[in-house]
Amino acid sequence: MKDDKFTINVVIGGFRMPLGIPRKDEELYRKAEKLANKQLDKYQRLYSQRPTEQILTLVAFQIAVMVSKQELREDTEPLAEKIQALDDELKALLSKD
Repeated sequence: MKDDKFTINVVIGGFRMPLGIPRKDEELYRKAEKLANKQLDKYQRLYSQRPTEQILTLVAFQIAVMVSKQELREDTEPLAEKIQALDDELKALLSKD
């Protein structure tokens, strides 16, 4: 539905960008804006002599690394839970002796 979308103004590094987003995702977009600006500030302090394009590339890469780490955790979490359950079962069986 058209009513489910609306426009927010995201400001990253002083650049204002209007984005049409699903209304239910506004908090997600606001958090992403804060994260991008936090990373941008960090890299601007560390590499003040570099051009903005290089700093923005570093920011994009750092956020991609964060996403990749989260995906890896999500992929291995069910396996870790299963291993823990099996370990608990083994301990229970071994303690019966």
